[in-house]
Amino acid sequence: MIAMTADEHADRAAELTAEAERLYQICLVDYHTNINEDDHSGEPYVPGADLAMLTATTQLAQVHATLALRTEAIANGR
Repeated sequence: MIAMTADEHADRAAELTAEAERLYQICLVDYHTNINEDDHSGEPYVPGADLAMLTATTQLAQVHATLALRTEAIANGR
């Protein structure tokens, strides 16, 4: 793994947050337009793969945001 500066982590967190927002919008559209055909319940359905990508992307954004803060604090002697 390549070491990143606080600014690089913050930039990556921003990129991943934007991607998570895009994935969330896809899930939201799916939720409002898709019916769960597996159980015929008439309930909205979001594909598991979409939810998994949203979850993973959000978690990566959180990790980079945390590392940005930690790296900055270490650089500032805190």
